[in-house]
Amino acid sequence: MRLLQPGDRLGDGTTTVVSVGNFDGVHKGHRYLIDKVVQRAQKRGCMSVLVTFDPHPRLVLNPEMPFEILTTFDEKVRLIEPLNVDRLLCIPFTAAFSRLSPEDFIEKVMIQQIHAVEWVMGEDHGVGKDRSGEKNFLHNVMSKYHITPFIADLLEQQQRVVSSTQIRVNITDGRIVEAVEMLGHPYLISTERIPGVNIGSQLGFPTLNFIRPPSQKVLPPAGVYAAELEFKGLLQTGALYFGECPTFADRTTHFEFHAFDEGGTFPEYGEEARLRLHRFVRKDRAFPTTRELSAQIDDDVKTVRNFFMEEKGHAINKRA
Repeated sequence: MRLLQPGDRLGDGTTTVVSVGNFDGVHKGHRYLIDKVVQRAQKRGCMSVLVTFDPHPRLVLNPEMPFEILTTFDEKVRLIEPLNVDRLLCIPFTAAFSRLSPEDFIEKVMIQQIHAVEWVMGEDHGVGKDRSGEKNFLHNVMSKYHITPFIADLLEQQQRVVSSTQIRVNITDGRIVEAVEMLGHPYLISTERIPGVNIGSQLGFPTLNFIRPPSQKVLPPAGVYAAELEFKGLLQTGALYFGECPTFADRTTHFEFHAFDEGGTFPEYGEEARLRLHRFVRKDRAFPTTRELSAQIDDDVKTVRNFFMEEKGHAINKRA
């Protein structure tokens, strides 16, 4: 997959099948749309293109309203890369861009920039100022520009539409398993390694410390999680703690990852890695003594190890 810059234009003679959206979380519903784009592009002998925006439009249009995103742009790219899309165009979302009419968007972006011949969209898709480009209007305008619309049914998961909004609620409430089921992948958090104070090592469980991500990122409740550390293409399983260590004083909110394989490849201070959350284990709390905390961590590690052993068994059974 190649990233297109805002001013890039595809060459004359190139035609594309396109989908437009925020793709926040790159969840199962998004992947359903993306698969349709790739399949239909291959069928027509076209290039597959996704058009997305950064920052998320709601952060620009309603800055006074609290809103958190599931994926930063870099995380979004990492999740889309394996899906066989040819090009990803990210448009900087500004107040001026938000005032673009649906027809102007189609003419300037879809026609002049990426030469779209087919647009894959969900049933509730809207585009342009105040989402005024609803389905019937879009059909009329696209007919003018000879773009074929393809309406994909919204994917339902357990009788509910898979949505970024519901996934945000699940993560905020600590329902990580439910969020992962809707996402179709572990919840991804990109973060940077920072120095620790070696408390984990003193307790018998050495950890890598990571900084809290930007405030606009959806984060789960403080506590312990079954997680993976992704660094330089390698995955390591372990127990993840998120919080401010209430048993001890003067700690800022951060992540601590205890890797089960101590001989793995780890980031240095200042290097970025990705945490992949699978399951919530327990809430954060203060302990009267470090001995009680250490005993609880030992139980947490056993719980997480058992979780990954069960997950591995499920994966083997599915392949069989």
